Amino acid sequence: MNRHLTPYLKKVAVLAMTSIFFLFLSDASADPKIYLDINAPVIRRLPVAIQLFKDLKQAPEDLPIGKELHETLSDDLSFSGLLQILDPTSFIEDPAASDTDPSKIRFEDWRIVGADVLIKGTYLRSGDQLQTIFYLYDVILQKQILAKKYYGKVSEVRRMAHRFANEIIKQITGEEGAFDTRIVYLSIAGGFYEIHIMDYDGYNDHVSLKEKPIIVAPKWSTDGEKIVFTSYREKNPDLYQIIAQTGEVQKISGEPGINTGGVYSPGGGRLAYVMSKEGNPEIYILDKYSKTPRAMTKNFATDVSPAWSPDGKQIAFMSDRAGTPQIYIMDYSGTNVSRVTSQGKYNASPAWSPRGDRIAFSSQTNGHFQIATIKPDGSQMILLTSNAGNNEYPSWSPDGRFLCFSSTLGGKPDIYIMNANGTNLRKITSNPAKNTAPNWSPGISVE
Repeated sequence: MNRHLTPYLKKVAVLAMTSIFFLFLSDASADPKIYLDINAPVIRRLPVAIQLFKDLKQAPEDLPIGKELHETLSDDLSFSGLLQILDPTSFIEDPAASDTDPSKIRFEDWRIVGADVLIKGTYLRSGDQLQTIFYLYDVILQKQILAKKYYGKVSEVRRMAHRFANEIIKQITGEEGAFDTRIVYLSIAGGFYEIHIMDYDGYNDHVSLKEKPIIVAPKWSTDGEKIVFTSYREKNPDLYQIIAQTGEVQKISGEPGINTGGVYSPGGGRLAYVMSKEGNPEIYILDKYSKTPRAMTKNFATDVSPAWSPDGKQIAFMSDRAGTPQIYIMDYSGTNVSRVTSQGKYNASPAWSPRGDRIAFSSQTNGHFQIATIKPDGSQMILLTSNAGNNEYPSWSPDGRFLCFSSTLGGKPDIYIMNANGTNLRKITSNPAKNTAPNWSPGISVE
């Protein structure tokens, strides 16, 4: 067998979801104010001006840092669908002569260009170290809303911008953002199967595990500290997990037949997965402190692809018990089974929204798989894609506002992201491999 772990994965527990070791924050925010009601039927996009960031050292060689900060923050906020990013060429104030003191800012100049909200920032590089300070202002009230300071390596410049984008979303909506998150996915090329981890926007893509045997369905644990996957490294489809902090690979289940579809419950106390040790594939649950998995389904049908509800009380899954693959839900005890989908002859890969209000899945329509969502009670099915490719394996962002999935829209499988209503479609993988089975990481809570 040919396999290796990269050093990057050994840092994932720190760099992923639970903390950011290179950032130390100082907060100068005023009382919070909710600017946008994201639950309103119609949302007016908040016009925001993002001024070019000021280099305190005024070093020409550091201009790319300011450009990357500006572009990353602009892309994040634009993709949110909540803010309208104003054209910097319309700005009146000279960035080089700008001030961050609210008493010295000519807010009337920003009202003229149509801004309700203003973002400014400074940065200072010393060797490979970088300090950035971001400021958020209410132009109408002419006051500072938020200020954050970040320290880290120059190579982490995008993460600083992602983190402040999260702060902005938290400030204007009252809910967490998802910009400082990761997506794990499977990449196949040259006879190798690779587990990749990348930022939500496709940057900082790293190979975490590479081996010749087949790998299937990598998924994050709910604490971001493990990645569960299936591998044929021992000639059988067995279930494993990578411990992110150490890079250690542990076997979870190696029963005869398939061992796949592993997904941790919210809180991480239970693992749902699929085994076929007794013949046909059934869904099992392994409790954290138990070594004996319990069968949740037991029939002559194929029951696969478990997906937990956000409260951990129910599981969505795919079953062909009625003759064709459809989406069902059941209590985590295996009782109260009900069918969710009724349209289409093949519905697969359910993923429960973090908000609990919808289930995303792939639905075969006119010969192609499309991404759809539906309420858990089976009502209001909506097709989000309608292109000529196959669109599969949907996964929600931790804030429930975005979906990632794989699509052959461009010919070969690649990873795409879009807003949860199907807009703002973006391809985020650019390597020549076949890229599939994405899974969005948990989020970082903004303190």
